[in-house]
Amino acid sequence: MGEISLGRDLHIDAVLSGIMLGRQPSGYIADQVVPILGVSKRSDVYYKTNHLEFRRFQSGLTNRAPGTAARKVSFSVSSDTFYAKNYALGADMVVEDIVTADDVLDWANTHAGLVTEMLKIDYEVRVAALANSTTSINTFINVATPWSNVTGSRPLDDIDNAREAFRLGTGLLPNVMIYPEEIGVVLRKNDQVRDRLFGDRGGTATDQQIAALVNIPKVLVPSVLINSAGLGETLAGSGELHGAWAKNLWMMHVNPLPGRQIDTWLQGFRWTSPVLGVPWAIQRHPFDSERLKYALSASYYQDEKVISKDLAWAINSLA
Repeated sequence: MGEISLGRDLHIDAVLSGIMLGRQPSGYIADQVVPILGVSKRSDVYYKTNHLEFRRFQSGLTNRAPGTAARKVSFSVSSDTFYAKNYALGADMVVEDIVTADDVLDWANTHAGLVTEMLKIDYEVRVAALANSTTSINTFINVATPWSNVTGSRPLDDIDNAREAFRLGTGLLPNVMIYPEEIGVVLRKNDQVRDRLFGDRGGTATDQQIAALVNIPKVLVPSVLINSAGLGETLAGSGELHGAWAKNLWMMHVNPLPGRQIDTWLQGFRWTSPVLGVPWAIQRHPFDSERLKYALSASYYQDEKVISKDLAWAINSLA
């Protein structure tokens, strides 16, 4: 991020002066998995209850004898804390590059897009890391036959069994299913899936059809690819793309409306700086007359906390 392109690298031949090539990352899902709660303080305490206490049954507990008081019940409360960390990136724009670059490059807008996309990738990787951590989810389930065996595996049975175990273990049904594109490729052409949908007619399933077959309302298919190589390695040609999510399938219960007494896997606590006024703000900095450069930056303040780890289960589908 510290290097800056030379002005001569920014000048495009007249024939190509109307074209700027740029592959923008796509396929993010983090913002659909993490309900965001706006908070007035950058750090604070939040409270949690044990949902099993609210489902407790005791024979005869509700019976009241004449002249006696109703039996009293209560629930316990635990607490945890959040701290909205500042995630930020910036870019410098030296005057030599700005005046040399063709107008189509739109230097400020392009760099605003660069820092924003890199912040989004960082966000996606953080959430994916939580989904792949044994301390952040309930369990990893290994399948009997890897789903890469599209003729011999039984993914619908695997998902149905896990869904029922989820219901029995949590008292809730999973409402979100996640599998990366690498898993989608084999699921869509799996024989069990195709037979259930098309019989002998043949066809390729859609992600929505697969979700409907296992009765999970929402399916998310992250397809964003990231390059983990350093800047030097990338410029030398050794960078390569790989998926941000591992090759698992997840079922989760995600409540899109954050608030009190809401059970969900993750909760995002987002604080907005009173100086910036809005999250994910692009800030233009004053001209540096000594170094002859402009600068911009983008930032937001957030913490992602696992509220109920039992509400996320993973199926190790390619094991």
